[in-house]
Amino acid sequence: MSENSHSRLRRRLLRLLLAIFGANALLPRLAHGRQKDSTSPAAVSPGTGSTLHADLLFYNGRVITLDRSSRISEAVAVRGTGILAVGEDADLKKRVSPETRRIDLQGRTVLPGFFDTHPHMDREGLKALGGESLAGADSVSAIVERVADAARKARPGEWIVFMPMGAPPFDYVNDANMLKEGRFPDRRDLDRVAPDNPVYIRSVWGWWTRPPFPAVANSEAMRRCGITAATTDPYNIEIVRDSGGNPTGVFLETNRTPLLEFTLFRNVPRFTYADRLESVRVGSEIYSALGTTSAYETHGLTPALLRAYREIDERGQLKVRMSAPLSLPSSALSRRDLNKLLRQWAPSAAGRAVPTGKFRVSGVTLDYADPNIATPIARDYPYVQWAGHFYQALTKQEFIEVGIEAARQKLRLHCLIAEAPPRYSVDNTLDMLEEIDRQAPIRDLRCVGFHMLRATPKQIRRIRDLGLVVTFTPSFIYSQTAALRLDKLGRAAFPIRELLDAGIPVALGSDNVPPSMLFTAWEALERWDEIGQRRLGESRLTREEVLRISCQAPHYLNREEDSRGMIAGGMAAELAVFDTDPLTCDIRQLADLKPVLTMVDGRVVHDSVNEKLIVTPH
Repeated sequence: MSENSHSRLRRRLLRLLLAIFGANALLPRLAHGRQKDSTSPAAVSPGTGSTLHADLLFYNGRVITLDRSSRISEAVAVRGTGILAVGEDADLKKRVSPETRRIDLQGRTVLPGFFDTHPHMDREGLKALGGESLAGADSVSAIVERVADAARKARPGEWIVFMPMGAPPFDYVNDANMLKEGRFPDRRDLDRVAPDNPVYIRSVWGWWTRPPFPAVANSEAMRRCGITAATTDPYNIEIVRDSGGNPTGVFLETNRTPLLEFTLFRNVPRFTYADRLESVRVGSEIYSALGTTSAYETHGLTPALLRAYREIDERGQLKVRMSAPLSLPSSALSRRDLNKLLRQWAPSAAGRAVPTGKFRVSGVTLDYADPNIATPIARDYPYVQWAGHFYQALTKQEFIEVGIEAARQKLRLHCLIAEAPPRYSVDNTLDMLEEIDRQAPIRDLRCVGFHMLRATPKQIRRIRDLGLVVTFTPSFIYSQTAALRLDKLGRAAFPIRELLDAGIPVALGSDNVPPSMLFTAWEALERWDEIGQRRLGESRLTREEVLRISCQAPHYLNREEDSRGMIAGGMAAELAVFDTDPLTCDIRQLADLKPVLTMVDGRVVHDSVNEKLIVTPH
C-alpha cells in the first residue's frame, strides 16, 4: 500500500473513531500523528479508576471547557505542561496521587486562557517608560506643578520628557476643554518653572484617543530643536502661533502615526533598546494579569522588538506566548535589500514557524499606507518611536511583487483589510492578494487580514476563497465610531456574524485600548459607542461564541487548534481563573472582569489569591 493510501486510511479511521467516541478526548491525541512525551500527557477519561499522576488538581469550581459539546465540569488535573484529565470533583480527587498539589477553587470559574490577536503588548509596557506621568493632572496648573517638581530633581540642561496629558485607556487629552482652564499649557507656563531645562510633553500614539493629538514644549526645547517663527508646519501638524506668528509651544497633530519626533522634535531623547526590553517584560506581566495567555502581533514587529521578545523569553520572563510576523521596513530599503531580508528570515519565519520557548516569528506584514508619513519615518530607520512596527507605503505593484517573493518563501502574509478611504479599500487589498495567489499560492499559508471594518457578501466570498483569517478590534466601536465613520455603517460595521456564518476563521484583538480581552469580548457582544451613547446595532453573537473567538479560534493561526484553546485531556494547560463566571454574569460586569490566576503551559504566571503558589513543570 502506498504512503498516500496509508494516510487516507488513517484519516478515515480517525473520522470513524471521532464519530463513535466524540472529538474531545481523541482529537488532541490522534490529529497529525502527534507524539506524546512526559510533558504532554495523553487524555485520560474520567471514571476509569486509574491513578492520575498529576502535579496539580484544581477542584470545586466551574470549568468552562469550550470543548465540542460545551461541557461544564468541576475539576482539572494538570501534569507538566498539559491537562491530564477533566471531570467531576469526587472522581478526580479520589484518583490523583498523594503527591498532587491541590487548589480549592471555592466555586470560581476556569476557562481557557485568552488569545489576543492584536495586543501591542510592548507598547503597553512603554506607557510606564515614556517619561514622567501626567495621569490625574486635569488642569494647566496641575501639569505645571508636575513640571516644576521634575525640574527640581533634574540636572541643569537635562531634558525632561513627559508622557501625554491624561491617562490610559480612554482619558488622554485631545481637547483643551478637558482641562479646567479650557486651554492647553504653553511654553510660557513651562518656562516659568523650568527655564533652564528643555521640557517636552509627548503626544499620544494616535489610536489611544481621537485627533488632534497635542504636544507641548518650552522655549529651551524649541531652541534646541531649531523651531522658530520661520519653521513650516510638517505634514498634518499645526504649529500653534500667537498673533505675532511666534510658536506658542503647542503642537497639534492629526497623523495617527505621530511624526512630531521624526520631524520637529528629533532631538528629544529616544526609546533605547533597554527600554524596549523592559517594555516587553512589563507588558507581558500586564497582559497575563488580565488572563491573556497567548498573543499574535498581526501588525508585525521590527527586528529590534523580535530580538527583545526573544531575549525576555530566554530570561524566563515572558509570561504570554507571543507570535509575530516580521514588519518589513519597505519604506527604508530597496527592493533588492527587501528580497534579501525575506530570504534571511524565511528559515525561522516560514511554514509552521516552530517556537523556541514562548516566542515564535511567523511570516511578514505588508502595508500600502500614506507615503507622506512613511518617508520621514524611513529617514530615521530603524527607529520607530511608539510603534513596534515599521510604517510602510508600498505601491500596488510593489505590494504584489514583495508579496509574491514572500509567498514563494512560504512566508505567511499579513495586511490591513480595512475600508478607510482614500488609503484603504477591501477590494483593492483582495485584488492584490488574488494576483499574488495566482503566481505564488497563498491559500494554505493561513494569511491574515486585520482591522476589518466592513465587507460585502461578494468580498466575504473572496476572503473565504483566499483562505484568509480575519481579525477584528471591536474597541474601535467604543472610542472611534465617529472618527472612522462607523455610525454611517451602522449594523454593517464589524461583520463578525457574517464571516462566521461563511465559515471564515475569525479572531479578536484588543489593540491595547484597553489591553483586556474581556473588554474586547464585551464590546463584540454589546457594540457600544461610548461617544454617541448608543449601540451600533445587534451583534447576533452569543457569549459562548465570543469566548470561542477570544480563547480558542486564534490558535488556528499557529496551527495549534488541535492542542490548545479548550480544557480537555491532552490539551495544553493554558487557563484563567475568575471569581465571576463570564458566561452568566451581568453583561455590565463582563468588561471589567480580571482573573485571580493565569496559567501558561502548566506554570502559574499570575496569582492574586496565593502569591506563594509557584507551579513549575517537572
